Amino acid sequence: MLLPVFTSLLLILSYPKFSQGWLAWFALAPLTVAIWKAKDLKTALLAGFAAGFFFYLGILYWIYPTMRAGGVNVPVSLAGWAALSLTLSVELAAVSVFGFYLRKSGRAAWPYVFAAGWALMEWLKILVTIKGVWFPWFMLGYTQWRYPEMIQVVSVTGVYGLSFAVCFSGALLGCALMREGGVLKKAYGFLPALILIAGLFAFGNGELKKAGEAKLKGHAAFSMLQPSIELYQKWDERYVRSIEERIERLLEHTGACPPRAQPTPVWEFGRRAAKIIVWPENALPGWIDEPECRDWLKKVSAGTGTFHIVGSVSQGDGKHVAAFLLDEKGGITASYYKRRLVPFGEYVPLRELLGRYIGVVSELGEFEEGTPEQKIFEADGVKIGSGICYESVFPYLARGDVLRGADILVNITNDGWYLDTAAPYQHFLANIFRAAENRRPLVRAANNGISALIDPWGRVSASTELNEYTVLNVQAPLYEAPGKTFYGEHGDWFCWLCLLAAGAFLTALIFI
Repeated sequence: MLLPVFTSLLLILSYPKFSQGWLAWFALAPLTVAIWKAKDLKTALLAGFAAGFFFYLGILYWIYPTMRAGGVNVPVSLAGWAALSLTLSVELAAVSVFGFYLRKSGRAAWPYVFAAGWALMEWLKILVTIKGVWFPWFMLGYTQWRYPEMIQVVSVTGVYGLSFAVCFSGALLGCALMREGGVLKKAYGFLPALILIAGLFAFGNGELKKAGEAKLKGHAAFSMLQPSIELYQKWDERYVRSIEERIERLLEHTGACPPRAQPTPVWEFGRRAAKIIVWPENALPGWIDEPECRDWLKKVSAGTGTFHIVGSVSQGDGKHVAAFLLDEKGGITASYYKRRLVPFGEYVPLRELLGRYIGVVSELGEFEEGTPEQKIFEADGVKIGSGICYESVFPYLARGDVLRGADILVNITNDGWYLDTAAPYQHFLANIFRAAENRRPLVRAANNGISALIDPWGRVSASTELNEYTVLNVQAPLYEAPGKTFYGEHGDWFCWLCLLAAGAFLTALIFI
């Protein structure tokens, strides 16, 4: 089982905080060899489970300190971490079983169809969340978040196409290593992957050159508040006033505080006062429906004379995790209710069943999901697609907002739960792909970071540090006739193509 564990290690190193994304192009090679060497289905299944379990155990290590910080005892924290890792390892187990049955096709076709199966697995775990429960935190394509040239293909295929390419490279390498002959013959077997990688780079480089020629029609001035409020002080009445003062001080600096990141020449920072101020998820020291909280919010927001997007929990129309658009006078003009809730954080799947065996489950709160298609915010003439927290990992949400006219995407979050672990970085990078898939700038405001401005090509133009108490002031670009990307226009066409290819091969193999 050392080969599957080696795949786990390479994938872990590809993700933050290590962020060695180049390793991902080789990561599936050891698992490929293990699948081909498996003497029976059980062995291939166990190889997939091992690769998945140790991989998720590595990238989701933050589950343990998060639960401990919440007061959960050591045994339950360890059990939760292991149980989630084991559950998610089904993904790699399933694709390994697919690869085992696919061996009849021969090694020449195997890497192509195996990569199609991998893309289908990633697509399926997103689709499952529409009516069911899953935690689609990991996409193989996300490992490339630091390489702008490599991610441009997502504007055509979505992240699934990039995942296909990375998987294909590793699968082809594994098959090449098993070829008879010397080093040159094995290297020749890897040639198609090199051609694909070169093609993706060339396409991406061309797209980035087009970015420099794109015609601007103006900018939208945003300020993102990062109050870095201590998570376990937020609901303590003793800290209400200190939290309010903390936010009030930030509001005084909107349009004045320069970012820490080095800007590209396209952007202008801190030169004009903000027209739209974005607060993070659950920024208020209470529920927005409480009179004292609402009165304070109206007072401080009206004092700036700008639009505000404010994250808060609400009980006005059901119990929701929400964002509200406030006008220049502090009046609420629109609301957005989170459409995809975090399992066991904001709702409990199978509450009645699990509550019988795990006492803490019965004590967890529960929110209601918002409707799939909600009103697009409009502030200062800019149409804004909203997303809260881990909604950033669902490609169809951002795509749907752009189809309904969004000029800019906004994501608000509170990653204080994750402490100083890799989780905030893992959470952040999904936003890069939502921007690149739709060719729309994305503004992100996080309670304790990472707050950022991401350009329509997935480049981080300005960002804050984790746990920094600051304001990030940016000028988000608005382009003339930005249109829709091929992915935006045609959706998951690439996944349907993979389904057709994988289905055709499996059907043919049945009759061989």
